[in-house]
Amino acid sequence: MLHVVAKDNRALYEREIEEFHRLRKAVFVDELGWKIPVRDGLEIDQYDDDRAVYGFSFDANDQLTMACRYRPTDDRSLLMDVFSHALAPGTPDPTGPGVWEITRGICLETGGARHNQRRRACQMITPLELARAAGGTRCVAFAEVRLLPLFIQMGWRVKLLGDPIDFGEGTGIAFEIDASDVAIAKIRRDFDLPEQGYIKLMPDAADDRSVHERAADLALSSALTASLMPQEHDSREVAQSIMRTVSNPKLNKRAFEYVRRNQFGVAAAGSAA
Repeated sequence: MLHVVAKDNRALYEREIEEFHRLRKAVFVDELGWKIPVRDGLEIDQYDDDRAVYGFSFDANDQLTMACRYRPTDDRSLLMDVFSHALAPGTPDPTGPGVWEITRGICLETGGARHNQRRRACQMITPLELARAAGGTRCVAFAEVRLLPLFIQMGWRVKLLGDPIDFGEGTGIAFEIDASDVAIAKIRRDFDLPEQGYIKLMPDAADDRSVHERAADLALSSALTASLMPQEHDSREVAQSIMRTVSNPKLNKRAFEYVRRNQFGVAAAGSAA
């Protein structure tokens, strides 16, 4: 099950949040070579503030295996602050009230079994559910081009906001994701997910169990949620292998063409913008 961590329950996840920042350093700085600040072995930026929401999934040993950051964009965003030049000329600002940004995604859990696909689908659906609950109908992101075909295959309805750009450590692209009720329902149906793809545990002075113990008890409430709990045989790759940059212009071009043809709401022959 995926845990949602926000300002009001962050005290329960101090160890897990620090682990996320260490993984971000291992993946984005050590492996991908991003030139971003690191302090005391932790990758933290200005968007890790009180408005940041994290989505965490754990393996059978309670170690972080999937994680991502979600944040409202009505005040600022990584996309517009750093990568606004990735938008096609004339594209209006895609951020604002009701729009959430998805950043710093990490997935260390591998495996093609239905169980692993469904667990990954929880990571895909959660930011859409959060945006929809806040009254929005879309999310935005900037990611390496090579990853977008996977995002589409996992159920995201992607619309490109520009062409691929070289950002120094890879080839990235700006895009938005449909977070409508229809889009969310399709992912839920395709991957047989619960009505809500995440849990949010709150502080309880009368309950001294760990978040992992509490989550395990909640999962037993139905066979559907129990089936999303980590299993002993789930594979957890080292951070470096799963996020390795592939410096291959032909691969990036094929990925872009695939996304351009399969993006949501735009005819295959239309513009990528």
